[in-house]
Parts: sequence; C-alpha cells; structure tokens
Amino acid sequence: MDSGLLTQAAEQIAAKQINLRSMIVIRHGTIVVEKYFGTFRGDQIVDVYSVTKGVVAALIGIAIDKGFIDSVDHKVLDYFPNLTMANNDGRKQAITIENLLTMSAGFAWSDDTDINTMMQSGSQVQDVLDLPMAAAPGEKFNYDSGAPGLLCAILQKATGMSPTDFANAHLFGPLGITDATWGTDPSGLETGGFGIQMSPRDMAAFGQLYLRGGEWNGKQVLPASWVKASFANHIDPMMQSQKRSGYGYLLWLQTQGAVAFQGMGGQYIILVPERDLEVVFTADLTGDNFQQPYDVFESYILPAAKSNDPLPANPDGDAKLEAALEALP
Repeated sequence: MDSGLLTQAAEQIAAKQINLRSMIVIRHGTIVVEKYFGTFRGDQIVDVYSVTKGVVAALIGIAIDKGFIDSVDHKVLDYFPNLTMANNDGRKQAITIENLLTMSAGFAWSDDTDINTMMQSGSQVQDVLDLPMAAAPGEKFNYDSGAPGLLCAILQKATGMSPTDFANAHLFGPLGITDATWGTDPSGLETGGFGIQMSPRDMAAFGQLYLRGGEWNGKQVLPASWVKASFANHIDPMMQSQKRSGYGYLLWLQTQGAVAFQGMGGQYIILVPERDLEVVFTADLTGDNFQQPYDVFESYILPAAKSNDPLPANPDGDAKLEAALEALP
C-alpha cells in the first residue's frame, strides 16, 4: 500500500470536513488503516441502512445451499398461496426470487414515498404485494427497498426460523458477529431493505467473507458460486453518473472493478476482488454528500493498492500517514 496516497486520503477527509464515524482499510486480510472519529468507538454499532440488503442476499444464498430454497428461479407468489393481494396479474405471478435480488421485480415503487407507507402499514409483505406492476419482471431496474422484505418472508417460511435466528446460526455466528440487531415491521418480520445495526469491524468481517469466496476459518459459510453470482452484472441500473456500472445480488457494481454494499448516510463496504482490498466507511452524511467517502476511496485508497508496481520512495511515509490520521477530528 502506498502510504503517500493514504496520507492524501486522510488529508482530503480533513479538508472537505467529511463527517465520518469510521474508516477501515484492509489489504490481503491485514488491517492497514483503522480510524474512528470523534467519540465513536470501534465496537459501537451503527445503523447500516441498505447494507442490510446485502445481508439478506447472503442469507438467501445460504438457504439455497442448505436446501431450504430450491432455486433463485422459484416464483415468489408460491410462498404466499393464501394471501389475497391487489393488482394480481400475470406479471406479478412471474416474479422470481432472482428478480427480488436484482431489483427487477417490476413493482410500481418509489423509495422516496413508499418506505414510509410500507412501515406504517401492518405488513411489509402485504404492502409490497398489493402494489401495481410497472414493468414485467426482469425488464427494468428499479431500486426498491420493499422487495427484500419479501425475501425475509420467504426465508422465514422456507426455514421455519426468523431471519435473525437464521443469520445468527448460519452467518453472524460463524463470523463471530454477536452484537448485531435487526429491526422489524409492525407484523414482527425483519425489514429486508434496511434495519440492521452492526459495528464497523463486523461490517468488515462480512465483506471479508465475500472477498474470500465465502470461506471463513476453513469453513465454507457462503457458497463460492453464490459469491460469483452476486458479483455478476445482472441488470443495468443506468446510474453511471454515480459511478455505478451494474447491479449484482443486492449490491452495486462500481467502476474500476469495485463492488459495494451501500447504505444511506455514507455507510459502505467496498470490495475490489482483483486487488484483495476492502474499505469500510460509516458516516453521518446527508443528500449527495453520501458519495464523499466513495470519492476518497476511488481517488486515493484504490490507487494506493499496488500490485507488482514499485512503490515511490517515501522514507517517512508511515510517520506522515500516522500524523495525518492523528490530525483527523
């Protein structure tokens, strides 16, 4: 890692007064930078918002691997045979689990207005399945924070366990994550699009699981084939202006070979498989400022991860980096 570029990253965070809570940089499984800001502590849990979606995707992959769910091609409505819903038509009946994983279910949904409506309703499942269809499944990307709630319901029906219990047994437990919490809707079902609180270090562990092809301490926690499918580009979100080049299984494909689990306010787990690099940010940002941590990553931290290129002469590099980190608020 080029300590000069990492020093510039710290200087940019200070110069732009980016309201970070934490920054962790991991290369080849080794922590290179671990910085907490203000009074925030490394073991303190934060609301990771839409990073929750990535956890839901991982749980679906584990459930398929263990035989609870047969395939991503399974029709969603098969899991709700006794539910009466509005706007039930052929397009809705064709929605598959994979459509939910790739934000291509086709529901007429807007995050700006429909999240509040969903949470004020009695059930996220009923609220989402009552929606009219705006497109055929698989036809169009539409960011939908309600759709992963259907995956939570499917997980619960298929396994006979709550998503929290299933995660503790098969994902959080193996990773040593013990303090994560998960919010629910009024019906008591965990929300799939948001709601998990966990520490930055636990976010880093979750990201390392994906970088290691689903293996943790010699155990295959998540199938390697699921990691590969998660990183594949399944649909074009048409968001190149936000440095998003595609969409996998409830994660963003970014430019320059990066993939990212992202949450409102600047919560990031950024992975670059080709460079075995992970960067975790937690923050308290508003509006378009949520992209500031990613800009720092792309401009300074990513190019700091060298391969076989010789590093520039920088005899005082470590000391300068340490000083720049210490100078951060």
